[in-house]
Amino acid sequence: MSSIKDPIKVLRRTIHSIHPLSYRIKKISPDKETMTKLAFLRIIKGLQKIEDRRDFMEDEIGMDMSTYEDQFFIIIEDLFKLVFNKEQLALIQMYLYQLHPDKEWDGTITIEQNKKEKIVNFRTPEDVWKVIKTF
Repeated sequence: MSSIKDPIKVLRRTIHSIHPLSYRIKKISPDKETMTKLAFLRIIKGLQKIEDRRDFMEDEIGMDMSTYEDQFFIIIEDLFKLVFNKEQLALIQMYLYQLHPDKEWDGTITIEQNKKEKIVNFRTPEDVWKVIKTF
């Protein structure tokens, strides 16, 4: 017998124990925008982990993994090109390969919107998502 319980039944029992009324519980799937954002955040965080692992292996073990991983990065960048425009792609690459490893960076960038310069947060993948959605 499975030890995993049906979350809807657990929720219904819990709510009913507090307020003994009838409840209708309905699952609502996230919209496409939310799913795209979650996928983007997972990808960016995964790429950061890969970069950190590659740096560790090179520094601690002396093994350069870039020749093995280059093909994967080419594929990932090509997939990004299908989804994002040139400005968005440039910001993503800047975050992953230039700004993120920089420990002295303050976590902000200056972007131009409506011919005005604006300083925005760019420290986390969530910040990156917010900025690239403006382009």
